Amino acid sequence: MRSASATGAGPGEGGSIKAFLVDLDGTLADTAEASFQAYSQALAERGRPGPPAIGGPAPDASVRPRVRFNDALVVMLRQSHRSGVQLALVTTASAAHATSVLAARPDIAALFSLRVTADDIRHPKPHPEAYCLAASRLGLAPHECLVIEDSQIGLAAGRAFGAAVLRVSMDGLR
Repeated sequence: MRSASATGAGPGEGGSIKAFLVDLDGTLADTAEASFQAYSQALAERGRPGPPAIGGPAPDASVRPRVRFNDALVVMLRQSHRSGVQLALVTTASAAHATSVLAARPDIAALFSLRVTADDIRHPKPHPEAYCLAASRLGLAPHECLVIEDSQIGLAAGRAFGAAVLRVSMDGLR
């Protein structure tokens, strides 16, 4: 696997990558089960039936939902962090959601010097606002950032921001 901390150029620019702007849901972590359980619990608390569980019984609110982290990406992030690349978590999920997901892995949470969430922005992806805000807070230009995403909407936001983009899946880098 090629090191993600290697120098690279953003669209039409030269220079090295100084920061990775990393999406959360579907990129850093598979949160589908946790999201399903959270939505089901929220509906139940409001007296509304939740969606039926897929392939099993309804979720039990007393059981902490499993969140699976992208091991290949975590290895790359650790190596890059050690070599001086800044890491920012950039998600259009709420700050509470991001905190809840990262609470399962404080070692991963500690890698990120910055978090930008839906609570910080007005326009969700594919608008580039979240990436613009993260770069601004890091004091960097778009060509100094690599956006790491899993979805077409996220990749479009990264491109609109003007950064190089890397598409990943929970099965590894693409």
